Amino acid sequence: MSIFCYKKIDAAVRLGEQFCKKREELKLTLEEAAEKTRVPLKYLAALEKSRFSDLPKTKVHRLAYVKEYATYLNLSPQACVGQFSCEDGLEGSHFIHPLRAIKLFPFLSISTALRTTILTLLVIFFASYLVWQVRRVLEPPRLAVYAPIEGHVLNQTRTAIVGETEKETHLTINGQDVMVTEDGKFDATIDLTVGVNTITIEAVKKHGKTTTLTRHVVVKQTAGIDEVSLR
Repeated sequence: MSIFCYKKIDAAVRLGEQFCKKREELKLTLEEAAEKTRVPLKYLAALEKSRFSDLPKTKVHRLAYVKEYATYLNLSPQACVGQFSCEDGLEGSHFIHPLRAIKLFPFLSISTALRTTILTLLVIFFASYLVWQVRRVLEPPRLAVYAPIEGHVLNQTRTAIVGETEKETHLTINGQDVMVTEDGKFDATIDLTVGVNTITIEAVKKHGKTTTLTRHVVVKQTAGIDEVSLR
């Protein structure tokens, strides 16, 4: 009595690849295999290429071809039929075997504790970033006016307004647009009148949040230009 010892299949490799590799090891052509198994050549080619949609539609014929080809190649028919059943229907969904997925994505193979720690740190990082972005949107823009100081007394009818705000902020002084540099600084000269002058500096974010500062300066008499600058 003859005893057959079927070779175990590697579940991490797709069934078609195993069929093709085993046939090449036996130095057989597809034509020879088709003649011996009486399975149409196009179906053997479809099995080796894992193009299961090219196989007959009936389940009985599909499984019979798999079993016949596995037996001919001295592979375990039961194991091949089982793997075929798992892979069949997954052809269009880019099937990745679980064991191969671990090779493709090493993150899945690390310890649970380390994986949990990494995921926790990532969650904290993204949560912190989200909070920071929300605060940037909800908080009014930063605005500082360095000159003139509140209550400054001048002998001139013009003065420079010097300060700093956030970049990409719309700035106005007494309703007039003022250019802000890329680093948020501004420097503008305005006209004054004799007596008490109210200077309103307003910074508006693109989301509508506003910061307003007011300076009161007094002009005693008309003269030239008071140059105010930061030292």
